[in-house]
Amino acid sequence: MDHFNDFDAVFSSKPDLAYDQQTIDQILRNRRSLENELFFDRLLKSLGVAQTTQLYPPRSNQDLRNLHERIITAPRADHQKQSLVYYILKDIPKAAQAAQSFADSCFLPKKYQIFIDGIWYLDKLKLEKALEFLTDPSLTPTFPSEILYTLCRHAPPENPTLALTYYHTVSPPLTTTKVLDAFFAVYCRGSITEAFFFSRSQGEHIHRHLFEKLVSFVHAEAGGTIRATRGVELIGLPFNEEEETWFEEYLVEGKGRSLYGAKDSVMMRKILTGRAREAVEFGKDLSGKVIDGVNWTSLMDGLQQDKA
Repeated sequence: MDHFNDFDAVFSSKPDLAYDQQTIDQILRNRRSLENELFFDRLLKSLGVAQTTQLYPPRSNQDLRNLHERIITAPRADHQKQSLVYYILKDIPKAAQAAQSFADSCFLPKKYQIFIDGIWYLDKLKLEKALEFLTDPSLTPTFPSEILYTLCRHAPPENPTLALTYYHTVSPPLTTTKVLDAFFAVYCRGSITEAFFFSRSQGEHIHRHLFEKLVSFVHAEAGGTIRATRGVELIGLPFNEEEETWFEEYLVEGKGRSLYGAKDSVMMRKILTGRAREAVEFGKDLSGKVIDGVNWTSLMDGLQQDKA
């Protein structure tokens, strides 16, 4: 479509088109959920278009015309600008065919369509559908860290596979603490053991940061079977000497000392690793406590008998 810069030609089925209020409200809600920046906002900025939140969503036909004008006059390649027009056409209820017809008529490369389809679904917070497109092997990763962060933040807590699938398929850089921490929390929900070994794969400073995040994650969990299972998994991990030190420092003297069951975990770790004498000495502070059905006084008495 050589005349994609002609609004009436692009929207020939309804030149007086305007977004309905329901669509506008949903876009605004999703923008707030996405920390006040849609991926469409990012695409507009990549064209050099400013004031994106004032342009999108358009509130009237004239606003839609203005948005179209700002896109087509941007100093970028036609395919980039056509991609954003394609996105807008997808916004129109019952106009999916119009969007595809537009893409076909201007020979929009398939990888551009796939990327915009993924971004469009991501902005609608339809994450599983978005992932189908955004993991396509034909794509050159664009906004990969931001996409990973969105999947981490908005996927259901009980379903960590979306973010993990994207990470293992695309290998987005974990360049900020915000993205790293969000992704690691998802890793922890998926598997304590795998999260532990992932932390080891990072540099020393990040390794300790993530290790402490792992310990905090387990102890911050609400009580119950899941917490108990994760706690047992945590204290049974094969810590090296350095990690052993970090574990005790964090739970006894560091930021984790006020976490529920912090000292109990240290005590159990000492017992599990065969340090009975240390456990008895350390366990004096736990005398009389009953945690998850364990009477620490009785346990220490047993340990002292074993020593004897």
